[in-house]
Amino acid sequence: MTTVNEPRIALVALDIAGTTVDEGGAVYVALRSAVEYHTGSPITDDELNRWKGTGKRQAIAGLLGQATEAEIDAVEAAFIGLLLDAYRSGPPVPVPGIVDAFAVLRAHDVKIVLQTGYSRAIAGPLLEQVGWRVGRDIDAVITSDQVEKSRPAPYLIFRAMESVGVQSVSEVLVAGDTPNDLRAGANAGVRFVAGVLTGAYDAASLRREPHTHILTSAATIPEVLGCGSR
Repeated sequence: MTTVNEPRIALVALDIAGTTVDEGGAVYVALRSAVEYHTGSPITDDELNRWKGTGKRQAIAGLLGQATEAEIDAVEAAFIGLLLDAYRSGPPVPVPGIVDAFAVLRAHDVKIVLQTGYSRAIAGPLLEQVGWRVGRDIDAVITSDQVEKSRPAPYLIFRAMESVGVQSVSEVLVAGDTPNDLRAGANAGVRFVAGVLTGAYDAASLRREPHTHILTSAATIPEVLGCGSR
């Protein structure tokens, strides 16, 4: 909670899948399937875990190893197709309580920016399915194809700050469900780095990473910031 000597939190920068949206883990099923189909070799859980939370093109390149841009393009296209098909057959839904949390934060003049390892080709249709609009429910969306490198680099967070005019990392809370989310928050130097337990990792795994909070859900962020209710 902010003290009298600290600036208020002006921006909450949140991951999407597993943090604000429950998509049942379809992203990693699609990623594994697309890469394994291309290579003809299985991916171990350890290999896949290394890339969770990163930009999906970055993950594909890392999982393929030595690959040409054309090969990465082909696997990325297959991945996008598989994931969007999965979302059509099993539509993603907001994490319980997150819609109310958004409303409370916005009522207290806290900006909400979703920053994600997805490209715009995935994030756009996903948010349409969930029914969230920029300017009404959230303030901006920053996708991995808008930055030079995705997590654990801090650039998604910096672009999120830029998008809403927040200049100081001391005014930012970052939350996500993977180690790479927490590493990105630490690399950005933001004041609060929160791991959430609604996604890919348990509390023990996230506690091994740099953090200030481990939360049952991003829906509890208003309580962390002392925002109260609308």
